[in-house]
Amino acid sequence: MSTIIFAFAIFCGWLVFDIVKHRKLTFEMVLSSMIVAVLAGLLWLILEWIF
Repeated sequence: MSTIIFAFAIFCGWLVFDIVKHRKLTFEMVLSSMIVAVLAGLLWLILEWIF
């Protein structure tokens, strides 16, 4: 459950950062935020399994 919350937080943070940086919302920004969130979630899950 913490992995999902972490990935969602990364998605929201990355999206807000892109919106502030570019002053607009595009599909590419949402897609890149989703990709980063999925990768961060997978890395977090792997770290949970290791430790």
